[in-house]
Amino acid sequence: MAYYIRDHFPPGPVLGPRRPSINEFFLSSYTMSIYAGCEFGCPYCDGWVYHTRPLNEMVRVPLDIPHRLAEELTTVSRGDLVGITALSDPYQPIEQTYRITRQILQLFADAGQPCLVLTKGTGVLEDLPLLQRINERSLAIVMMTILTLTPPIAERLEGKSPSPASRLETLATLKRAGIPVGVALIPVLPYVNDTNNVLSGLLQACYDIGVDFVVWDFLDIPDRGHFNRISEMLARIGSYPPDYYRDLYGTQTLPNATYRTRCNTDLVYRCDLVTLAARIPHKVYAGKLLPPNEAALLLKHYAFYDMAQGRKHMAKLHRELADLVYQGRATPDQLAVSPLWPMLKGILGW
Repeated sequence: MAYYIRDHFPPGPVLGPRRPSINEFFLSSYTMSIYAGCEFGCPYCDGWVYHTRPLNEMVRVPLDIPHRLAEELTTVSRGDLVGITALSDPYQPIEQTYRITRQILQLFADAGQPCLVLTKGTGVLEDLPLLQRINERSLAIVMMTILTLTPPIAERLEGKSPSPASRLETLATLKRAGIPVGVALIPVLPYVNDTNNVLSGLLQACYDIGVDFVVWDFLDIPDRGHFNRISEMLARIGSYPPDYYRDLYGTQTLPNATYRTRCNTDLVYRCDLVTLAARIPHKVYAGKLLPPNEAALLLKHYAFYDMAQGRKHMAKLHRELADLVYQGRATPDQLAVSPLWPMLKGILGW
């Protein structure tokens, strides 16, 4: 168990600055982290890099964060989604005591502020009425991180978190209650959860419970300390020589482009086989966000599919247009070169 410290949020805004480019995974223009530190302490999490002490040793409770956020929300557009997605889990065990996440969701419900919650904590079900209120007024999405359904591997990867099976059950309950739900395969761990058996079983389970989408991203290894932590984690899972990851990563923080392209293409194909969306579908957020946000997300999501299917020029074009339209600098002539122009024109009211 971690030490809990009642504290105040550091000086400065509670929300991060409005993103210069909208987040295609989480639909977010703003990101926030509620607790500092995370009792789950999953060894692959790059949150370890931002703490001088072990990530799971101490959790700070920002008692003043609801009051400060209430003031900041007066300056935030109701068409900008806030992602509770950063560096610590909003439903780690400490939430049972302090209910800071619940207070945040209450503010969102009162204001009609769209949000997305990324968690591994099944305690999110206790706030279902608030999520329903938010979703009725704007948009509330719950995404749960699930890396594998294989119990021995899950135990070694994230043994302090609720089991993957319980997370799937939580998503199924939320889905039946009308909340859009998705699974975050984040991170993809080379040679661990990118295998045929792991991916087939996970995606089929997602389809079986009716999740709306799956997203994924790759293991980030930002420094030598994290590389050593990952090596120790791999040693607990199986016989993984360190040079496996050296060959894939070299001096980069992410696996090489060849691996990422191959994995993206394979996962898109697998999602198509079981009719799962590989990004949050447009129908989930259509009409729920600012028109430039909606148009930018549509462009970014198509750019992802373009790249996975080898259309590199079109992917580059769509990403550039996404940033232009999100920043309010796109012109009709610029957007008209995209095959998405008829949809974009309708979204933007042009």
